[in-house]
Amino acid sequence: MAGIIHDSTPDHVIATWKRVAIAISRVESTLTGVKKLQQVCDAMGRQHPGGIFLLTIVEPDAPMPPPEVRSAMASFLAGLASQVVASAVVYEGAGFRAAAVRGVVTGLSLVNKLPYPHKIFSTVNAAVNWFVATSPIARDWGGEAMIKAVAEVRDRVARGIAV
Repeated sequence: MAGIIHDSTPDHVIATWKRVAIAISRVESTLTGVKKLQQVCDAMGRQHPGGIFLLTIVEPDAPMPPPEVRSAMASFLAGLASQVVASAVVYEGAGFRAAAVRGVVTGLSLVNKLPYPHKIFSTVNAAVNWFVATSPIARDWGGEAMIKAVAEVRDRVARGIAV
């Protein structure tokens, strides 16, 4: 089953695959992107009362979100408490900048004391392997299928076959 792309802009991609909400931050993180992701997660939560997974991917050229977007993200993550099985953030960059962004994401989760498992990774493969290792639901899908679904979403967006 291929992922479903719900929204694709130069700044973000919001997609779903099975019970996984996939948010790809491409350039700027925006309040519009956070709101769209929240709408998708709320709909998924109603459809899957057993919980959903959140996979957030921050591409290497995406800058740190401005304070108002960080605040909206923190509220959004806290509001997902009853819906999320696990959340993973992937920052694909390297070096100081990547470490700084990972620090911001870690800070958001510490401030909110999220009641669900939430970790930061440097690759999609590592995040998916963590989902599989920590959840029987994800284990049933298989990590390779989830990795392939994310790659297909990205490929469709790159080829302009987004929605």
